Amino acid sequence: MASWKTPFTNGVTHFRAGKLEEAIDCFSQALKLGGDGPVIYDSRAAVYQKLGKLKDALRDTKTAIDLQPDRWQGYARSSRLFLQARKYDAASRMAELALARVPSDQGSRREEIVALQSEINAAQATAQKLTSQRAYHFGKLPVEIATNIFTMILEEDPAYVITLAQVCKNWRTFVLETPSFWRTLVLGRRRSDHKLKLWRGRARDRIHELALLEDVRDCRSVFEELSKIPMDSLRVFRCELETVEWIIENVSSLTPGVLASLHTLVVKQPSFGGVFPGKLDTGQLDWRVLHLTRVQHINFEALAMKLSRLESLYLADCLHTRQWGDFLRILHRNPTLAQLKLVGFFPSYEEGSATEDLPPSISVPCLADVHMDTVDRLANVLLPRLVTTSLKSLHIRLHRERLGPCLAWLTTGPAATLTTLTLQRTPVDKKLLREVLFSADALESLVLTHVGDTALFVLKTLAALITPPLPHNESSAEGARVAQGRAERVCCPSLRHLDVSHCPDVVSSPLIKLVKLRLPKDSTSPQITDGSAVEAKSGKPAVRALESLILDGCPNIDPEILPWLRKVVPQVSCVYQSKKDARWKR
Repeated sequence: MASWKTPFTNGVTHFRAGKLEEAIDCFSQALKLGGDGPVIYDSRAAVYQKLGKLKDALRDTKTAIDLQPDRWQGYARSSRLFLQARKYDAASRMAELALARVPSDQGSRREEIVALQSEINAAQATAQKLTSQRAYHFGKLPVEIATNIFTMILEEDPAYVITLAQVCKNWRTFVLETPSFWRTLVLGRRRSDHKLKLWRGRARDRIHELALLEDVRDCRSVFEELSKIPMDSLRVFRCELETVEWIIENVSSLTPGVLASLHTLVVKQPSFGGVFPGKLDTGQLDWRVLHLTRVQHINFEALAMKLSRLESLYLADCLHTRQWGDFLRILHRNPTLAQLKLVGFFPSYEEGSATEDLPPSISVPCLADVHMDTVDRLANVLLPRLVTTSLKSLHIRLHRERLGPCLAWLTTGPAATLTTLTLQRTPVDKKLLREVLFSADALESLVLTHVGDTALFVLKTLAALITPPLPHNESSAEGARVAQGRAERVCCPSLRHLDVSHCPDVVSSPLIKLVKLRLPKDSTSPQITDGSAVEAKSGKPAVRALESLILDGCPNIDPEILPWLRKVVPQVSCVYQSKKDARWKR
């Protein structure tokens, strides 16, 4: 019988020469001649691997392992083949078996197997990373969670639903098949009839919010289509057309009952005029939010009788307001009111018989946000009538009368909960404002712009330590003893944002003292800290460092202090003049 070694040797020679098909023939002939099976099968597997025939190669390595299980070469070859086939778990297992069978005295072979294991682990990590990047994780979310995520996005911008539907095929299917994403309908001039039919189908006639812009007034087909939609689910209605009566006459589905059950009603007339609520002949109104803009005649008497659950009231440019008593009655009948915004509001302030049934003080315990803009003496007349324990934000702009009674009212208690105070283009009583700041331990944001000579006085107040006043009933001897234990403290210790823009009296010296006073100190000065925790001994909030400082339009600020300010305060703005003013001065 011919020796198998000759074809085996020829096979190795052909393999090294790159003649792979000839090598396979030689190795196959050697097997027929009864050669060393494990060695020949392993060698032929190497040729198959070179040719890319991984299945044939794996078949030969399996045969080699079956013939001689204690031989490590078959396992090592299988590991490399599985690695090439991206079967990382099998490759890792074969490498472990190979390493366990390599003799301890063959250090170089063991190092090769260890290197192979490292290569397998690296390849597996890379594959897992790519799989994670390409995987559709959103599709694995429960439908409820995905719906909540999209709903939160659409609450800020309902029109973003179009963008979400264009991300990918899966998102488009999900968005189009979820009616709640299409519950906000805004109709203007551009293709309103087409949009209405599209939204109606996708929302399945469950419109939650409807907005009719001024441009849609002449689109008769839109109103005819709206009349066919049941409005039982409508909760928010924004109208920029004429009067409410006009809407009721042209959209039959918007019945007085539907309008009365709304959560939010926003009426913004294109021009001054109209009567509100007009012919809205219903019982109680369930409105939580009421915004009226440019409504010339408001029947506050009717509103006072029908409103009792109001949470937000916004009146802008509503002229001819003579029913002062009925306006106060609305506040009295709505203790849940949390936000009050009055712009261009000029009531008559007539008391007398119109307010006889009202208490001297009107309780609005939930009132947290008050905004007044372009008024005469409204803040001085209205705010002292209110009793609230929740006031957080007070914004007053263009108040013609000097703020005195309003500030005195703040010192009686509301200042203690105040976190934001904004006074713009408004004359103020400086001494009363100082008393307000003394009481405002929770104040975080203070804005004083265009307030004449008040800003410098306020800066000096904030830059000095104050001693809390003694109770009036303390005797002189006992007062002296108590005074020794009363430590000085910082005014407005929680202040983080300060804006004194366009105040020409602002100078550098008190500004530097103010910032230094609020910088974190070492452990020897426990009164000044950079945290927001409450001090255990005094019960007062710890002093916070300033986070933003706005000094725009303050020409007396020394430019040399700005680098230091920007170093110790994260956000500093100091623009002396606008580009327009600079060009004019040239």
